[in-house]
Parts: sequence; structure tokens; C-alpha cells
Amino acid sequence: MKDGKDETARSDTGLHGHRPALQVICLGSGGGPSEEDVTGFLVRSIASDWAKGSLLAVDAGSHLAPITRILERDFPNVSGVKTSEGTNGATPELRQSLARASLSPSPEDDGGEPVKPEPTVLSSGPFAGLKFPNESARANALHVIRNYVNTYLITHPHLDHLSGFAINTAAFHATSRPKTLAALPSTVDAVKQHIFNDVIWPNLSDEDGGVGFVTFQRLKEGGDAMMGEGEGRGYIDVSDGLGVKAFKVSHGVCTKSPPSHHHRGSIAGISELQPPYNGSMHGEPAGMARTVSMSQNSVYSTPGTPGIQPRQSFYAPQQPSPRMSAVDASGCVVDSTAFFVRDTESHREVLIFGDVEPDSISLSPRTHAVWKEAAHKIAHGLLGGIFIESSYDDSQADAFLFGHLNPRHLIAELQTLAYLVNQAKHALIQEKSAKKRKRSGANGSDVVARHAIAENDRKRSRSLATRGNLTRDRRRSSVPDHSMLDALPGQLSTETSTESLDQIQSAHVEASLSANHEPVSPKAVHPRPPPSAAAANAGGGGVAEPPLAGIKIIIIHIKDTMKDGPHVRDNVLAQLRDYETQLQSQGQGLGCEFLVSRSGESYWF
Repeated sequence: MKDGKDETARSDTGLHGHRPALQVICLGSGGGPSEEDVTGFLVRSIASDWAKGSLLAVDAGSHLAPITRILERDFPNVSGVKTSEGTNGATPELRQSLARASLSPSPEDDGGEPVKPEPTVLSSGPFAGLKFPNESARANALHVIRNYVNTYLITHPHLDHLSGFAINTAAFHATSRPKTLAALPSTVDAVKQHIFNDVIWPNLSDEDGGVGFVTFQRLKEGGDAMMGEGEGRGYIDVSDGLGVKAFKVSHGVCTKSPPSHHHRGSIAGISELQPPYNGSMHGEPAGMARTVSMSQNSVYSTPGTPGIQPRQSFYAPQQPSPRMSAVDASGCVVDSTAFFVRDTESHREVLIFGDVEPDSISLSPRTHAVWKEAAHKIAHGLLGGIFIESSYDDSQADAFLFGHLNPRHLIAELQTLAYLVNQAKHALIQEKSAKKRKRSGANGSDVVARHAIAENDRKRSRSLATRGNLTRDRRRSSVPDHSMLDALPGQLSTETSTESLDQIQSAHVEASLSANHEPVSPKAVHPRPPPSAAAANAGGGGVAEPPLAGIKIIIIHIKDTMKDGPHVRDNVLAQLRDYETQLQSQGQGLGCEFLVSRSGESYWF
């Protein structure tokens, strides 16, 4: 559920109808070229109840300015300045409030010190429930970042994700402790070397003799296994009530080579997180394997200017996987990050991507590892929203994606997620069923033992009677079942009985044997995900819930063309919904809800 300027302060609906546990405020939704609306979010645990330091900034291309704009809905931009309307363009409600306040004695009347205004608690909007001590939007916006934002979680060091933070550091001088920039080590190093270097910007960090306004927290890729326990293992606390786990993703390639450039995201580093690539991703059929040529004459999706050489056709026969080849000296992979942000009280999570390219055309396909982690969380009902980019619409050719996604590739990536969700749900069914059978066996061990003895006697008799047929049957061999079974879609109630689980599994197995469960390549004009719902229905499992039902996909980082006609965001949303409609018509819908982020909106999970 989202919350805009005309909506109530708080939605009463979160993931799967529960009360919300997480709020995400969009400060910047674009990817340029306009600098006023570039990537930036605030995340908070609702259980924190607006405690000091409870807001986590995720990227900060736009930061202080959009907070000010949001607060201008309820406060004048400048206090104490009268206009022709009397209150500097304030809302009618604000004018009435100021009129009532004017009945109080002024500082000049009693000769005392200036009287501080009464704190204002907003009843609507993204900051509803937060107490503001000042009269103007500008002063209250500064109050927010000084007192409530302690940590900045940065996905990668490109300016459209970082510039607001860098410029806003000038406002950090009056805080009681340094702000924390939390990121993977490669991002921290880039910020130190290229931002806080006393050339591009003063060294306001607490390292290398800096001023000390900013300190660094270097996160471990994949989480820190020594921290936390259970489902919370690996999460690092970065804000009041919020933990984070970081995964590297790929954002195109850069064209510089050593020694002038260090390979921050070299292919050699992939082994830290994933097993060697052999043409098929672990846990998915060979048909889903995605490879790309390592030819030095090819032009890959890069964040820079398009090259002159023609890029290898996406439809051409693919060469051996890059993970089996030497590192291409013509470029290195640009690192970005996907963050799982977890509410420590409810264990509810959201997934927020930095810039990311499709695995299908990447030199180093790493998004699959993120989807595998996300699938487990969706199967357990923990992950409610995914913030992911679609920088362009489908008119953008693959050669000019520059390390980004568009709708046809995003829908293919979500197919992969849906496939893995089905697997995770199937594993969950098996685990619950096995535990139930184990408990039943423990309670009736004597009966089971007697039954086993009788069964063995019957088998021995049948064996003696059919021994003469062994020669004839020796040539006969049973065909092993190598089918990869989709998990049953939909959330499973914890009250589901063992009998019903077994019946559902049996029906689903029968459907699986006759259905093709491999998601098609994103090359397809009409991509289709694993037919989980259709397979379950065909097997007699009843009406099944799509694999991503209840999940909100919030589209971010859309690049405005600044041309006449429809905005790119309208095209992107329409294309994504068209794909989903086509899939639903085939009984294979993903089930997720697509939304396009807007600055000033809130999203609840």
C-alpha cells in the first residue's frame, strides 16, 4: 500500500493483510538527467515509533531537498514572512493554525526571549506522527536529517546515488556524532578516493586526517555469518530496529584497464559467493543458463558512452560462459549492491536494488544469487516488496542499456524469481510433511514395527514366487524421475494437515511430470514463467496462488527523456502490466503488483 500527499498517514494493510512493519519513503525516483529527482529512500521500522536515529537512508542522490518539498505541504518554506495571502503560500489549515497562534503574547509584548513555537505533530503524509519543533519546512527538514537519519546505505558510488549525501554533509557539523556511510568495501573506497579527497569535496570523513563528520561501516558481502542467529543470521544492525544484508550485483562494465584502473568487480571475485559456473545455474534447469561471449570486439552494456564496434547479437549462438574463461582485459564489471532490509521485531523485509543489469547479457551474472535468497524469504512470508530499476522502456536496445534493465528483461528476471519461489515452497512443504511423519512415527513406534515385520514377510513370499522371472526382467530398468518439481504456489497455512499436504504433493507431482517447468529465455517476445499455477490446477490441486502473489514490485531509477509525449515511467508501467496480462491469460501470471515510485510517496510492508 502506498501513501501520497492526499492519503492518510498510515495504511492499516501490510504484507498479506497484516499490519505494516516497515515504511519506505521515496525521496527520489529517477535516474537522471534532472538532478532534482534522483535515487533516494528513507526506511524505518514502525516499531521504532520515530525514535532518534530510526530513519535509514538508502542511497541519497536526492535527500534534503525532497524532504523540504514534502514538508512544504504542511509548513511554509520560510517562517515569519508575510505574503499577499498572509502566510507565504501556506495551506488553509496552516493559515488557521498560525492565526490561532497569533493570539498568544509575542516576545516583544513581555520583553522576554523569543518564544519557541509549539511542536507540530503531523497527522498525514510520509512523516505523520513525527514531532516537528520549527515553523518552516526548511528548518524541520534539517531537523529530520540531523536527528533521525544516522546511517546512509549506499548501493554504489555513482553521483545519482550519492551527490545529495555529499552536498548535505555541510549540515552535519551540529550533530552529536558522525553520520555513518555503510556500504560494501569497494563503494567505501571509491567514496574515500574520489569524493572525500580534498579535491572534489573536502575530506569530511574521520579517516586520513579528515574533519570527522562521516564515519564508514564496511559491510560483508552476503552478510556476516558470525552475527545473529536463525533467519536473522548475517544481518548487520545499521539503524534503530533495522538490519541489513548486502549482495553484489552487476551494473555493466567499465572500459578502463589496469594499471590505470583497479578491477573493483572482477570476475575472479565471483567465487566468493557462487560456485563455478558450468553452463547451468545451481538449482535451475540447463535451459535457464545464460551465457555471453567474451569477445574483445563485442560492446557490452556499459555505463559509459556507446562504443563504435557492433555488439554481438543477443540471438546469436552463445560462447562459453565467462566464468570458465580468463578475465577480459578490455573491461571490468561495475559493482552495485542489492540490500535486504529487515525489521528486527517482525522479521519483515524489503529488497532494494541499486542499478543492475540483466543476468542474460551480463559478463558476470550475479542477480540469481539475490533471487535465490529472496525466494526463500517469500516462501516463508517475510519479504513484501522489491524496489528495482527499469531505467528505460522496451524501445531501448540491449546494446544501449548501459548496465540497466528495461521491462522485457525485468519480467524475465522476475520469472527466475518465481521459479525459485516455487522450488522454495515445495521444499517447505516437504520439510513440514517430513516433520509430521517423524512425529507420527515416534508416537506409534510399536505399531509401525509390527507393520514393518509383516510387510517384510509378504515381500519375501513374493520374491520367492517370482524368482523364475528374474532373467526375463533383468533387461528391464526403471526410469529415474529427474523432473524438477515446482513448489505449490501460494502461502501455506501452518494448520495444513499432513494428509492434505500429501494429497497436494501427489497431485502436483503428476502435473510436474507432464509439464515443462523451465522459464524461457528473456529473448522470447512473450516471456512466460514456470507454469506453477497451471500445473497445480492440471494436477487437481485446485485454484493455486501465483508465486509472487502479494509482492509489490516498485519500479525505480527511470530515466526521463525530457521530450514531449508520455513520460517514460508511463510506458514502463504499461509494458510491465501488459506482460503480466499476457502471462495471466495463459494461466501463468506472476501475481505481483507493479508500481512506479514517485517522490513524496510512502510504501508500507
